[in-house]
Amino acid sequence: MTESITHFQAFIKELVNEAVQTALVQHQESAHTEQAEQSVKAEVMNADQAAEFLHLAKQTLYSMTSRRKIPFYKNGKKILFRRGDLEEWLNSGKHEQTSRMQEDARNFVRQNPIKR
Repeated sequence: MTESITHFQAFIKELVNEAVQTALVQHQESAHTEQAEQSVKAEVMNADQAAEFLHLAKQTLYSMTSRRKIPFYKNGKKILFRRGDLEEWLNSGKHEQTSRMQEDARNFVRQNPIKR
């Protein structure tokens, strides 16, 4: 009986050790992935790289910066962009467009009620 209890304890100990090792590996992989994502978001791009990233002509990008339509940083004569800022800017435009379309739809319905 004590031999079976000892085997059971060893089995439980082995299961716990495996679970802890698996959790540690997953945590390390998650931390590494998060660090890589932060590094990408913090990546600084010049105008050529930003234009390519946004699929815009370089002149269009310069026009947008002069009108303050896009987030950028100026270092002397150089215009720089952070990838994370550009991604946020793109996503905010998507939300603005959706809310604008909803507002346009509400206005249309108000102006054109269904006639019975």
